[in-house]
Amino acid sequence: MKQRLIMWLAVVAGVALVLAVAWAAILWTRPEPIRIAFANSLSGPSAPAGTESLVATQLAIDEVNAKGGVNGRLIELVLFDDASDPAVARANAQAIADSPCVAVLGHYLSSASLAAAPLYKDARIPALTGSAAADDLTSTNDYYFRALAPVSAQARSIAEHLRAVMKEPKVRLVHTRDSYGNNFEHGFAAAYPAEQLHVFGLDVAAGQIGSMDGTLAAAAQEPGPGVIVVGAAPDFSPDIVKALRRHGIKGTIIASQGAARESYLQNFANEPEEKSHPGFFSENLYAASSLMFDSAGVAAQAFAVDYKAKAGTSPSWVAGGAYDAARLMIDALKRAAVHHRFMGQGIQKRSDSKLADRDRVRAALAAIDSPKSAVVGLTGRLYFNANRDIPRPIRMGFFHYGRFVTAPQQLVRIDQPDGIDLAAEQEKGHVIAFEDRRYWIQRVVYTGIDIIRVSRIDVKQNSFNVDFYLWMRFAGDDEAQTHVEFIFPALLDRGAFDPARPVQAGHEDGLSYRLYRINGDFKAHFDLHDYPFDTQQLHLLFQNTEQRRELVTYVIDRFGLRLADDGSSRAEDGAYSGLPLWRFLGLNYFVESLSSGSTLGKAPLFGAEARTEFAGFDAAIMLRRSSAIYMLKNLLPLFLLVLVVFATLFFPETMFRERVTIPVTSILASAVLLVAVNSQIGDVGYTVVVEEMFYIFFVLCLMAMLAGYRHEKLRDAGRKRVAVVSDHVAQIIYAGTVLAMIVVLYRRYAV
Repeated sequence: MKQRLIMWLAVVAGVALVLAVAWAAILWTRPEPIRIAFANSLSGPSAPAGTESLVATQLAIDEVNAKGGVNGRLIELVLFDDASDPAVARANAQAIADSPCVAVLGHYLSSASLAAAPLYKDARIPALTGSAAADDLTSTNDYYFRALAPVSAQARSIAEHLRAVMKEPKVRLVHTRDSYGNNFEHGFAAAYPAEQLHVFGLDVAAGQIGSMDGTLAAAAQEPGPGVIVVGAAPDFSPDIVKALRRHGIKGTIIASQGAARESYLQNFANEPEEKSHPGFFSENLYAASSLMFDSAGVAAQAFAVDYKAKAGTSPSWVAGGAYDAARLMIDALKRAAVHHRFMGQGIQKRSDSKLADRDRVRAALAAIDSPKSAVVGLTGRLYFNANRDIPRPIRMGFFHYGRFVTAPQQLVRIDQPDGIDLAAEQEKGHVIAFEDRRYWIQRVVYTGIDIIRVSRIDVKQNSFNVDFYLWMRFAGDDEAQTHVEFIFPALLDRGAFDPARPVQAGHEDGLSYRLYRINGDFKAHFDLHDYPFDTQQLHLLFQNTEQRRELVTYVIDRFGLRLADDGSSRAEDGAYSGLPLWRFLGLNYFVESLSSGSTLGKAPLFGAEARTEFAGFDAAIMLRRSSAIYMLKNLLPLFLLVLVVFATLFFPETMFRERVTIPVTSILASAVLLVAVNSQIGDVGYTVVVEEMFYIFFVLCLMAMLAGYRHEKLRDAGRKRVAVVSDHVAQIIYAGTVLAMIVVLYRRYAV
């Protein structure tokens, strides 16, 4: 006994030693990670934006690391907190230069970026920002890249929006006299008529705005209605808006991109005017933004869902810019790694190759300079221009009831005019031109779908019946926005919806209003892999196939739908009370688009890469089948057969015939039951869970038959003890298989 114990201890020790050696070998051979510096405002007044950038960046890093990293190397972020202080950013830049990091992601503020930029250039380390917009950052530093448009281009877009959409005759521009504000003033003044523009400059010194009251009082007393545009970085913008409102300005104020976040309103939350009159500062407050999630496409909304799951809050353009910047950097690292793999160069990660590694990453970033080398981002294809900027489209939004939403009309730049009759479109009022720049005038349609009742779900026929309201609110009286078609799932009764026959029509809050009631059967495609534990989405998706997405886009009417902060509907379960076998989980809305790369036989498009997109809107009803009710109604005979077959394993020797015939009979009975179950779901080209349950039962029946046969053979051979042991083994395997199946189903599908 003692020798056996010693032998087992030796075996365990040997196995542990082998595992330890194997683990050490894995760690020894694991390549060193590629380190990227993340320099941002993780503390101080801009900490929320810095944290938002970090979460978005980590999402992008986690995605690539989950797939094995870059050429087998994981990417590791090294955090540096600049605390929104240029002096701290400069000190961090020196630490980053001395570190093994091959690139930098950051900073959030232009002031911090400008302070660190010279040191990055001296250290030959490429830096990429998704938020700092001052022109000087990239125009004077060939090691700095930017995943958005510079502030002068943003200001020019605001000026063109005022001229084309708001048609304002007079504008007062208030800007700070720093790098950011001066760039803003230069870009805005270049695009707005000088005779209609009055400029007011604010001196900036040591992080403070000087002579603000006198200058803003003069701006407020300027005669005429007009619009006030604020050209200032996020650290100065809130104070300027407060002062303007306190000077009696109640009209429209347009701020730069730093204000295009719902968290921006926290700057006013504790002010006495805001407490006594909610919205005192934010009423008629507009801002420009490179990304607005209520009108963004599928990629941006998928990112918003992932971000919400990780951070618990909704993202803003800051998170979108950080994510796109991280994606660009990851792509550059991959290109450098591929170069290393095939050319013998690339990122070496040696002490003597640091500068060469950084130069290769910078060269890879610079090579992303055309549509052919572009990286797919949240708003489209991303690539740098000659100044290492990405002239991303600027959209205009405004604050309403504490939310930042897309404005009713937008300008969408025409970058690829091939195949477009610009003269004809301009005559129709669809296109407007400023110098060499041409834009589509896009109408934004605030859209809502309110479910009245889902009365039937027919899985076998792949259809469902639903009664719901559809409404649209949009600028102007043009009915083209309402010419939509439910295409997938298709509305089977074409007469159930006629865009020309709304239930109500009129004007609401300065916008045209159309209300429809639709009741009909929709063709759908159900995913039944998990049947009967499945969760289904009933999609109500329509698209406008007459006007391209540049002319009309549908956004989620968050106010009309009374959506929660996470974008889900507070729909009442009463609309689904007619579905006893289903449980309502939620109702979510998405902005969709149908893309087509077809040339339609037009010769000008043969060599172009342009794609035509049509706008759409989708409401997804989430339902989960009540599996307990289903199994009680349909699978109770199967459960009884499982018990009966299990009981045969305990039959005495005198019941050998029954031990064989009962499993055979059970297989035949369950096969008939399986046919009945399959008749409920129709023809599917894959195996569903309920079928797997039956297949496992068939195997158990065969095992019970073989166990009975083997028992009889062993008894005839005089090996009764072995026969008993064989029965015990069969009993354990049978019960263990059933329990294992129950545990797996519970862990996978239990809520």
